[in-house]
Amino acid sequence: MIKIIALLSTLFLNLYGSFFLISSSNKKFKNRFYLALFFFNSFVLFVGHFLSFNEYWRAFRYFDFIFLASLLAFYPFYYLYLFSAFNFNIVKSKWIYHFIPSILIAFLMLIATSLSSWENYDIYMNNNLHGTKLTSNSSVILAYLYKGSRAFHLIQILVYNYLAIRYILKAKSQMNNSFSDLDSFQLRFFYIANISFILLMSIPGFYATIIGRTPFNTNELSLLFLCSLFTALYLILAFVGLRQIPVNVNLSVKNRNATLEIHPNDLIQIEKQLLDYFNNDKPWLNPNLNIWDVASKIGTNRSYVSKIINESMGFNFNHFVNYYRVKEAKSILIANPDLSIVEISELSGFGSMNSFIRIFKETENCTPTEFKKNSN
Repeated sequence: MIKIIALLSTLFLNLYGSFFLISSSNKKFKNRFYLALFFFNSFVLFVGHFLSFNEYWRAFRYFDFIFLASLLAFYPFYYLYLFSAFNFNIVKSKWIYHFIPSILIAFLMLIATSLSSWENYDIYMNNNLHGTKLTSNSSVILAYLYKGSRAFHLIQILVYNYLAIRYILKAKSQMNNSFSDLDSFQLRFFYIANISFILLMSIPGFYATIIGRTPFNTNELSLLFLCSLFTALYLILAFVGLRQIPVNVNLSVKNRNATLEIHPNDLIQIEKQLLDYFNNDKPWLNPNLNIWDVASKIGTNRSYVSKIINESMGFNFNHFVNYYRVKEAKSILIANPDLSIVEISELSGFGSMNSFIRIFKETENCTPTEFKKNSN
């Protein structure tokens, strides 16, 4: 009973999650579509676990190749979701390479199970779940395909953990260098949640892949613990994925603007134009200001503006813009102490009161209210 409850809880969560995410996805929230694909793939994976652990082997025989395909597609689907979350360019011809191992092992397992008799498949599954000996060539082939898939999955865990974490950090850097209001994308918990998800999913997953099914079959509580952990992680991922708003520009395309060689004097001139624009026109009063708007206004490209802000001023774009907003807020707090925090937030160009308070405190080491009291 414990085994059934453990597997069904995760199985149905992934099924419900996939339907809910895909029904709420649209052109604006296409990240939900890719997250739904990941959840549905996980559902297929746990269907396979349910059939095998509960020894519905006659049914699992016709499902085995799909199960192995979903196992090797687990991390590629998750990586694809991360790309969609930041609207990076998804080139189908390139992404298919990530799924070649999944397709290949599914094809080989389908052939092997089709050519294998029921008796030989039963021998293979008893070895898989109970650790009994393999006594036929057909069962040995099936076991090699399964163990080979597990070995490749271990490699995937290491590779995709590295790729995913590197990608999340890269995306975070590019977002900071592109937008002035990151709270509008609901990213505060996105980075932490996704890095935590992939690590907490991968560490026990790596261990479970190494030891195989047999230990979990004999210790149902360990299976319950593992499934409970995975269920909690899926819930967090779904919650964060639903809240996160994808970037409305394609970062990978926009950043193809080559950082062409430019004379230092030209950079100095662009820097002067940038500072004049910020000091005179106050573009930072627009809460949705982004770096492409700024580059367009001063007649240059995003790469040069980013280079100047990063290298000459020691900021990223987000910090650069919010420096002006905090400076404006301080002036208003001193000149108009009777204004509410919400009003000051709006007059300073912040997208929300929460982001105003958080950024002000990070910059000044005190809240706007505390600053107001200390100024009077």
